[in-house]
Amino acid sequence: MNHDVAGLVETWLAGPNSEANGYFGYQAVEHYRPAVLHWLTTGCGTDGQPDPDLYLQPTPMALQNWAIGYAVAARSRDAACGAVRSFYRWMETAAPAGPGLVPAGTARSLQFRRGGNFSAGLPGRDLLTADQCRWLAQAADRYPGTTRERPPRARALVYLCLNHYLWGRHHEDDILRPGQITAMRLTGRHQEQHRTTWDVPQKNAASDATRLQPVHHDAVRAIDEYLPLRAAAVPDTGHLFTTVNGNPLEPQSVLRVLRAVAATHPDLEDIAPTLSADAITHSPPAA
Repeated sequence: MNHDVAGLVETWLAGPNSEANGYFGYQAVEHYRPAVLHWLTTGCGTDGQPDPDLYLQPTPMALQNWAIGYAVAARSRDAACGAVRSFYRWMETAAPAGPGLVPAGTARSLQFRRGGNFSAGLPGRDLLTADQCRWLAQAADRYPGTTRERPPRARALVYLCLNHYLWGRHHEDDILRPGQITAMRLTGRHQEQHRTTWDVPQKNAASDATRLQPVHHDAVRAIDEYLPLRAAAVPDTGHLFTTVNGNPLEPQSVLRVLRAVAATHPDLEDIAPTLSADAITHSPPAA
């Protein structure tokens, strides 16, 4: 059965979208629309005509082959594939929230295994092994600090970047990226018995869209040790992580901290100068 794929894409982008906790932001829409339409009409079609036998039964190999021709830059290919997977998560959803056109698990089946993402292998994009993640946590525990970076804040930032590793699983809901970490606020913490969650911005969603992020208890302890030393400006913006002057910490500062901490461990010092946040957030979880 043929479907109006352009109409499907516009309905998905218009939301509400549960994955984005509401609605996609403007930039996400501008990047997602051309990528998904190209996938449906070119990756799953001939001469611009979508083939239902292909787009309703997508395969990881087909997606990967399409992405190679769609974008030159590795990170652009990763982003395009992420847009396609997001579209299929919506396609799985039953009415009225979605069309229910593909079986549950279709989007997950399009997730490349470790090493299959296009960014792997580029400078600073090699994924950390489970041992390297453990060494990074050890380095954070022993980090002596500098005049700019006190050990408690550095440890809390590293542990949050390792949130998925600490949980021992690699699901999108467990990954925390630098932009999400620096956007966390003091009032975003929620305590449910022994479980701690935090309001964090949803990736590629509207600026005010958030989701509840489970935070591992080791990361929570690191945050609690940092809080008495947190500097606050006047007026206080309420951001969890601040600079020595009390201003909100910038995402690029998280990368600086990650590299500084890694450089103190003998098994990580060689990769520390090119270490990226992606290398950590896409790394495998603890066994």
